Amino acid sequence: MQTENKIFMSLSNDLLFKETFANIDNRKYLIYFLSCFTDFSYEYLSQVKMVVKYESILNKTKYFDKAYRGDVVIEFANYKINLECYSSFNEASFKKSATYVMRIFSTQTSREKNSYNIYESVIQLNFIDNVVKSFPNELEFTYKLLNAKTYEDTVLSDAFVIKCFRLDKARELQYNLDNKKLLWLKFIGAKSAEERKEIAKGDELLMELDNWIERYVNDKETQEIFGKWAEKIAEDKGIEKGRIEGKQEEKLITAKKLLELNISPENIEFATGLSLEEIEELKN
Repeated sequence: MQTENKIFMSLSNDLLFKETFANIDNRKYLIYFLSCFTDFSYEYLSQVKMVVKYESILNKTKYFDKAYRGDVVIEFANYKINLECYSSFNEASFKKSATYVMRIFSTQTSREKNSYNIYESVIQLNFIDNVVKSFPNELEFTYKLLNAKTYEDTVLSDAFVIKCFRLDKARELQYNLDNKKLLWLKFIGAKSAEERKEIAKGDELLMELDNWIERYVNDKETQEIFGKWAEKIAEDKGIEKGRIEGKQEEKLITAKKLLELNISPENIEFATGLSLEEIEELKN
């Protein structure tokens, strides 16, 4: 059942992104998607046994449960691919992303006869928006383990990879139907229903997916679930904000007591984690 007034939700919405590509009914779109952002062809991915693991965060009781459990992991042959979408991307986002790939990587190693065997390569695909300046100003960039002095010397180069694709950069570029990677990035980052339809025009699978997304987000049951999830986010973020503010107040109280004991600002900084500027303000 659909609501009378249609709504638009960008595919760059992390929740919609995951619910879309993890859906068993959308497997052909996932295969098409992966063929554009990896070195695997559509034909190859269509033939391999593919397992998609996703513990839907819509079933969580708290917003912050999703931090380590809301990813989509695709397994096939000797590969695991993890999908993530970020509406904003900064240093904290990258640390979170690295944690995902390290966790997945470490759980599939085994120790036999005093040696470690790695059976599967792990590829992290991040689709990122509103990227801070400290990251490359390029459409895509890749991180691997390497020798800090000799960059060409990579370690486990095919087994541990983090790839980032910038939605904000894609919006600046012209595209055509032949450039499937850029076409997908603009489709994901589209800001309106009209824009997304225009981008999909001429690509049969993207047009089908656009229609599926529109039906899905305008389904009454879906809207109720998404609405409840939005309430959870607001509630849990409020609780978390209160905890953070409480911890900050505790630090300030501790710092005041240490100042009264004539403890140096540097030692107080070490003990509390407050900055020297914050400590000087208390001192004054």
